[in-house]
Amino acid sequence: MKKKRKVVEADDLFGEDAFAENTDDLFDSGAAVATPKDAAAPIQVKDARGKLTPEARLARFSELRELVDSHIGKRPSAKLAKKPEQVRNTAWQHLFSLATTKEQMEQVVEMIPRWRDAKRVFTPRMTEAFIRRCEELHCPTLALQVFADHTKYGVDLPNQSAARQLLHSLHSEHPLQESITLSALLAVYKLPSISDDLVSCAMLTSACFKANTPQSITVAKALVPSLQDLLAKNKPKKWRYPADPSVRNESKHLAWLVWTLAKVEKALTKQNQPYDWLRKWREQSGHSQIAT
Repeated sequence: MKKKRKVVEADDLFGEDAFAENTDDLFDSGAAVATPKDAAAPIQVKDARGKLTPEARLARFSELRELVDSHIGKRPSAKLAKKPEQVRNTAWQHLFSLATTKEQMEQVVEMIPRWRDAKRVFTPRMTEAFIRRCEELHCPTLALQVFADHTKYGVDLPNQSAARQLLHSLHSEHPLQESITLSALLAVYKLPSISDDLVSCAMLTSACFKANTPQSITVAKALVPSLQDLLAKNKPKKWRYPADPSVRNESKHLAWLVWTLAKVEKALTKQNQPYDWLRKWREQSGHSQIAT
């Protein structure tokens, strides 16, 4: 059974409050905020559903990007140069939520090195928002690019949850090498290895089987013992897809596990490999009734 991909609207990510009516709110008090030289023609801000129109979203994204860029740019005014801290962390999260294309996210990423040069850091919350938005806009390789070049961007992969999110977006729609690269980065950021995390191990094993090359099948088979050992350490618990959106978001990694283990079982069957251990665990946890 193939899951239907849900289109996520940026408005739904943080609510209407994410789009500050006053861009001054995204800068510390006392910061000098530039204003456009030429007043733009009035545009419709919200549609019939109360959501930002594409035109309004683009205008807000462009305005905020220019403001942030001017405050952390290579040649800010003398006054701004003395206060690189005036741009608030939330400005970046607003930029992520306003972006609707890979190209816009690339424009945001281009500014990150100057944030590092200003002795500022991305907090875990900022980084998680960045990864999530890259997944929603189908450009997780952009996030991988940032984490793979710490010297340039200075952004840490903060925790296991963030790593799982990125692996989830990479393993099903992108070349296997991208997932392998991320796996290698885990040690760099002192995070648990693939073979130590059940969800991540299942996703990479599935991706290797899916690639279906002699090399990838070899890697997949090498991962299977680790997956079997991790399942043995995790007692099967009955699980159902939560109806509550907030609970669903908190347990999304469990949903990923349900569907990924189903794919691994099919792959083991196709490869004529033993899979009774996996079928038993899925049946005891109720997974086999959710994903077949």
